[in-house]
Amino acid sequence: MVLETPLLRVSRPVAACSRCRSAKIKCDGKLPACTACERSGKQAECSSTSDQFARGKERSYVATLETRIEKLERRLQEAQHRKASVVSVNNHDGAVQKHVPSEGLTRTSKRLEAQEIDDLVSDFGYLTVNATARDFYGFTSSMSYARMVLSACTKDSLPTGFVTPLPPRNEAIITIRHYFENFFVMYPFFEESSFYASLDAVYSSESSRVSTASPFDHFSVRLVLAIAHSGRMEQRGDGNYMAAIGHVSAALVHAEHVLRPGSIASVQAMLLLHEYSMIDPHHFDSWGLIGAASRAMVDLGLHQDPPRSASISRAKLELRRRVFWCVYGFDRSTSLIQSRAFSFSDDSADVALPFSTAQTLVPPEAKDSNHILFKSFGSAIDLFNLRRIQSDWYTELFQSGRIPLSDPYPTIWRSCEAMRNWFAGLSPSMSAEVRTFFELNLLYSYIYIL
Repeated sequence: MVLETPLLRVSRPVAACSRCRSAKIKCDGKLPACTACERSGKQAECSSTSDQFARGKERSYVATLETRIEKLERRLQEAQHRKASVVSVNNHDGAVQKHVPSEGLTRTSKRLEAQEIDDLVSDFGYLTVNATARDFYGFTSSMSYARMVLSACTKDSLPTGFVTPLPPRNEAIITIRHYFENFFVMYPFFEESSFYASLDAVYSSESSRVSTASPFDHFSVRLVLAIAHSGRMEQRGDGNYMAAIGHVSAALVHAEHVLRPGSIASVQAMLLLHEYSMIDPHHFDSWGLIGAASRAMVDLGLHQDPPRSASISRAKLELRRRVFWCVYGFDRSTSLIQSRAFSFSDDSADVALPFSTAQTLVPPEAKDSNHILFKSFGSAIDLFNLRRIQSDWYTELFQSGRIPLSDPYPTIWRSCEAMRNWFAGLSPSMSAEVRTFFELNLLYSYIYIL
């Protein structure tokens, strides 16, 4: 039977063995010894067969994945044997089996087998493969991580040489306020204080000869200005649209230093670019960008909360959770809109919601002020909860297996009830604009699911 030996084709980069790496020759990664070592009669020296390989110094994530596959295959075989023994016992019990059609039993067996295979594949979501870690040697000087991401996610090139100059600081603050009041309250994937430190560094560099601003400072400030201008544009080609294009062009000058694997800042940078692409989809592919951000996030292990025994500051833990849930929210909304598969499953993630309360810690003297640093994040929590409900029914109805549900309506009505209860539980003090946004999401979900 085809399902007994499923073809799980997973493309993977392969690190060179120690001998090929030292000789600076191409290694095909074949096991138990690569072709180069076989031809030279040095099979025993190939890192895959040495004692070091067995002591946990295997060739990066490749052997880890293969070991994990073997364990999961053994689990699948054991489950199949248990299922076969149960079916055999039931077949000998004629009194019980007389009313069970053989066709129904076969269909049930196929469904169970398909579900076991799906569970096997979904287990890969628990793996952190370090494919984008800093010590990954898969990129060359001619193909960097930034170029790969931008090349894959660019739909239409930006105008060459068109850069919007930085506005005066007082004008920039007004534009940035628009971003924080309309975008940041929903997806707060960076610290407000860190952003304003970046803003200070960028404008200090403009007024002095000594630059203290990092590439990420320039990138984040420019993208926030671009997103805010895009949110204000009335039609493509107007002043706000052109200002946004110029700020994005200025930000991408620093892409090589910002879109680098192995850091949370890189994930934040891709989220900013994704946020812009959702408003102006003409130049960048939003689904490709959130896919790249999701893989980088999983690679950093942000999809799992660290154990309680881990020594991690509260601020760092909060930032990890913010980044994960914003990636989660963007991934779910983008996949639903484009009818695409999720970048990672709910089962593979275990991260608590950010914000121990629904509001940042606000100093007493700032509670009555209009300072844009201190914003309630209750709307973000509400949005994350909606995305979880949407993820549940989208997965169950469209991604749970090969065989359609025989009766999907119980799931549909249960999901509609969950979304109705979510909307009824929104805060009465919520602004009219945010409530309208949530109501539109609710109505869109009803249309989608029905």
